[in-house]
Amino acid sequence: MYKSIIAVTLLSGLSLNANAGDNGIYLGGSLSRSTIDTDADFFGFSYEDDDTAYKLIGGIRPFDRLAIEANYIDFGSIKFDNRDLVADGIHSEFEAQAIDASAVVFLGGPLLEVFGKVGLVYWDADAVLQGGISGADLRDSDSGADFAWGLGAQAYLSSLAVRLEYENFEISDTNSVELWSLGVTWTFL
Repeated sequence: MYKSIIAVTLLSGLSLNANAGDNGIYLGGSLSRSTIDTDADFFGFSYEDDDTAYKLIGGIRPFDRLAIEANYIDFGSIKFDNRDLVADGIHSEFEAQAIDASAVVFLGGPLLEVFGKVGLVYWDADAVLQGGISGADLRDSDSGADFAWGLGAQAYLSSLAVRLEYENFEISDTNSVELWSLGVTWTFL
């Protein structure tokens, strides 16, 4: 009887340690693929394309199932220079960056977890229209704060985690802004 109680206690302690092994402050980064589809608000052009992006990750996970996370995201650059649709020599480019803050809920463990996140994103977008007969150099900027959410999975061993993640940013004046990321985080206990 006592051996059973000791065995259950030890197994419970091991499973708690396995789940709690990645609690603390974590930092990381990811290589991403962004997809941006805008309305025609920037010089009358709409942009729909994808580009390589990156994300810097920082967070604190005080509990096994809950973290608060902040990210810096560079969505890359989308170029519009289709000579069949616009006058020869006109070039237009759209760039966006963002900072987001989210609550993250984790399920699973001890070596594989799925997670969901909701929060706010503060974004900044810039568009440039250059060239043409007049040699135009027009610039437009917009920024705002909107809702963001995401889903993902991560595998971890001790303090190192590898994560695959999908995020959706409901940014004003866009039809969709999405990000697929593959990254790593390191937790400092």
